[in-house]
Amino acid sequence: MTEWFDALDDGVVLIEGERVIRINGAAGRVLGTTQEKALGVAPIAALRDHRLERAWREGVRIELSLRGRSIVAEGVGASLILRDVTDVREAQENARDLLAVLSHELRTPVTTVRATLEALGYDDLPSDTRERFLQRAMGEADRLVRLLGDLTVDVRPPRERSVELGPVAERACAVLSDRLSRHRVEVIVDVAELTVWADPDKVMQVLVNLIENAAIHGPDDATIEVVASEEEGMVTLRVRDHGTPLEKEIVEALFEPHSRGAQASDGGEGLGLYVVRSIAERWGGKAWGGAWHESGGLEQDAGGNEFGVTAPARRPSSAPPRTDVQNPSPVSG
Repeated sequence: MTEWFDALDDGVVLIEGERVIRINGAAGRVLGTTQEKALGVAPIAALRDHRLERAWREGVRIELSLRGRSIVAEGVGASLILRDVTDVREAQENARDLLAVLSHELRTPVTTVRATLEALGYDDLPSDTRERFLQRAMGEADRLVRLLGDLTVDVRPPRERSVELGPVAERACAVLSDRLSRHRVEVIVDVAELTVWADPDKVMQVLVNLIENAAIHGPDDATIEVVASEEEGMVTLRVRDHGTPLEKEIVEALFEPHSRGAQASDGGEGLGLYVVRSIAERWGGKAWGGAWHESGGLEQDAGGNEFGVTAPARRPSSAPPRTDVQNPSPVSG
């Protein structure tokens, strides 16, 4: 055959009289063989998979995992067509993950705006409370716009700046007030006057997810502690609950997408800790979880679990100066 046969993107295996008479380069790569080895052998000897042989014999279309790749195989007459769809499937999975993460992260600001608008409908609402609610709704609406703007993260300048943790923690508690009240949980914030060098919206996302995680997975009628410390240029931010200490293997699994703890009492997509780790690694820190004595170095009989992140305390020397300081993002409501 001419060179065009080997130039095809799809793999093609030609079979005649129960013998392979030709394969192209793409088929050889999929099957892990060569034209020389496949020529003249029985179909199963070249295909080395009964599913592929069935697709050829029955003239059907199947999709299977083969040698770590996603392959669509289709029997067409005396040939078997092999199409590598790994990149397509990975793109589809990435799109699903992106939509799931966006849905998870947009839920809190949307819920806050809706609840605030409902509260503003009360005629007897004091003017100062009305103004506070309005500012909170506007702040969350702005954050919602910026979250959507993350879809174009590769083409916009970074928004890192020095962010004071205290106001962000207070705002996180405010937007989670309904959920905290539902679980009768009090949040105690002790972050001194520490700051981190990060995108304020990302700090807000981290705190919302960590506090919400503690409220959902920890016990009701309890307290959650938000504490922070600085060492060697890195700030360690910890959120602690008083639930039953978790095993290390269970904790690590909770950072995987769509993973939910067995004690979760609220619905959710299981993406909160996955988002936290993704953000922390992006700004050069890390995220972890575990029983207090495992992750925080506290006494062995300490109760509860701790999830936290590290973040730079100040701008790295290699970081470029910001160009958007004239319009800073709000970090407190």
